[in-house]
Amino acid sequence: MGIKENLKAVKEEISAEEQFLESVIKTERFFKTKKRYIIGLVMLLVLGAGAYGGYHMVQQARLKSANEAYTLLLKDANNTQALATLKEKNENLYALFLLKNALAKNDKDSLTTLSSHANPIVKDIASYQLSQLDQNTSATSELFKGFVLLEEGYSLLQNNKVAEAKIKFAQIETTSPLKQVAQNLISDVNPLIKNL
Repeated sequence: MGIKENLKAVKEEISAEEQFLESVIKTERFFKTKKRYIIGLVMLLVLGAGAYGGYHMVQQARLKSANEAYTLLLKDANNTQALATLKEKNENLYALFLLKNALAKNDKDSLTTLSSHANPIVKDIASYQLSQLDQNTSATSELFKGFVLLEEGYSLLQNNKVAEAKIKFAQIETTSPLKQVAQNLISDVNPLIKNL
């Protein structure tokens, strides 16, 4: 009985080794037939990871130099080299810096230039401030048009010109979130008028 069990164990071991060798041979054949594709895929992954890392490093360097230039400009607004660096490295931060200076000086020329900027936030703020300086609500951007009308109407309410304020508030578009604010202002004023 011991010999039969030993033979059976040897057969099982040989069949396990055969299966292992068979799988190694299949893997080797697969690799030989697909070797170019596998190497190409590995190279593509390595190049992609390298390109992503390089791009990330370049972006970080640009961001760092733009921040350094902005810090220098906050200390000395007349630093032309820092201004040029900021313009080259981060166009949006450059536009915000120009907007900050234009607002501080009420510079209509700079605001006019910035009101045609590609950045919609800079464009809207510059247009709004320019219209405030010119007292012209028709030149205001869509974003701030309702705000200008609300502000003018509120100013009229403070001067007890309720009818004129209602006309200003009526000009605010119904889709504007400021329409409800205007209606609340008028509804708060009406009881006060009745009590007088």
